[in-house]
Amino acid sequence: MKILTLNCYSLVEDEGPKQVRELSQKIAEENYDLIALQEVNQTFDAHPAVLDGFFCPPTTDQPVKADNFCLQLIEALQVLDVEYYWSWAYTHVSYGRFEEGVALLSKTPLIAADHSVAPRDQSDPAKDNVRRIIIGLTEADGELVRVVSTHYNWWERGFAAEWEKTEALLADPAAVGAAYPLILCGDFNQPADTQGYRLVQESSLKLQDAFTIAESVSGGGATIPGAINGWNDSHAPKRIDYIWLGPSFKAAAYAVTFNGENGPQVSDHFGITVTAHLPR
Repeated sequence: MKILTLNCYSLVEDEGPKQVRELSQKIAEENYDLIALQEVNQTFDAHPAVLDGFFCPPTTDQPVKADNFCLQLIEALQVLDVEYYWSWAYTHVSYGRFEEGVALLSKTPLIAADHSVAPRDQSDPAKDNVRRIIIGLTEADGELVRVVSTHYNWWERGFAAEWEKTEALLADPAAVGAAYPLILCGDFNQPADTQGYRLVQESSLKLQDAFTIAESVSGGGATIPGAINGWNDSHAPKRIDYIWLGPSFKAAAYAVTFNGENGPQVSDHFGITVTAHLPR
């Protein structure tokens, strides 16, 4: 199965149509089975969207707006005769003008659920930098899998507490799909080999960093090229976006994409593509 994760940085700059066009064309070309997106924005004042049967609602009932970036992407893909089921969950207000969220896309229908991993006293998305994960139970390569899209805070803003809640949610044997293999994707804001990275690496979930287990790696490792918003004073390239695989997965290939070489650069982050399988 082919998996993509990308922090989209969507609608922030006035290049939305170009970003949608370039991203949809590459997705159509690569034919990913599963896609996890972060910073999937919509504006406050846009009208509610008219959604078709490809939208799989999560558990939180936050209206999808007509300019939702993932909706625009889905519609662009449909023009290219490529269809994905998808879900989107609202996390928090960003840049003072967007309702930001996380999204999942799958070639097959999703059973989707979203959960806050923010501390209990940080529950207002208009005031707090609330973090929320979206979990989808879906089929890829003939196997049922749980795939997660997430976007965490920096270490000093509470990543450890967010990860503790995430770990509990994903380890809960009563959760929907708990018995199925896990794929955890997203922007962790924790550079490789730091304390935050090691929390995930040493988790009871027994996750594998696809970068470290893949048979082949291309495009280097960094997923941000230097200083970006949130890392303004840090100019060195960093690996802060990840695809973590459950212990039963094998990874054939890992590639940095949407970096200007392997696909156009469409965001301030690069994407990651992993080709993985479950031994039968």
